[in-house]
Amino acid sequence: MEVTHAYVLPRAGVDDELIALAHACRPALLDYPIDLACPPAAGDPGTLHLTIEMVADAPTAEISGSERTDLVNALHKELADTAPFVTEVGPPIGNIAGGVLDVWPEDQAVALQKRVQAAIHTTRGDAALQHNGGRIHCSLGYSYDTANSDRLNGALRALTPRRAPLHVDTLHLLNVRYDIAADHGGWRMSWEPIAEIPLGG
Repeated sequence: MEVTHAYVLPRAGVDDELIALAHACRPALLDYPIDLACPPAAGDPGTLHLTIEMVADAPTAEISGSERTDLVNALHKELADTAPFVTEVGPPIGNIAGGVLDVWPEDQAVALQKRVQAAIHTTRGDAALQHNGGRIHCSLGYSYDTANSDRLNGALRALTPRRAPLHVDTLHLLNVRYDIAADHGGWRMSWEPIAEIPLGG
């Protein structure tokens, strides 16, 4: 399955505190059925990401080149006067989805999400906005089975620091691919870039 998503991606050299926090969570998460975003190599963000929105009306392969261009142009227009900002994520939490870092303060991230939704709505209509990811968050990894999260959350709560900054100055439009992982049978994520849209033009 391949679906078009809009993400904010942490960058090595810019968001090192956030990447370090994600890697600090890794030992606790390894004992649970969670497909991790960060690989073993320290400093590598892997597939750590902040989901802004998903284009939900069609898989990427069914979106034509001209439709994709229209979406990218609409995103450029919507984000031309959205200033870059810095927010924070954390503390780490284990829940039904896997491992997450909630965003706070979230006002600017929510405003960014609304602008992205407006661009998607303008170019693709209501049907493209069916995704509900809940509160805006960074995903540390996705669960592929059930487990009791009490011990996990106890281990995550012991980590310090519990929050880290995220610099938001670029929106990444990506073709996100979900494959069945050979080792556990759950989803495994990868992606290919479609476009980068700078905030503030």
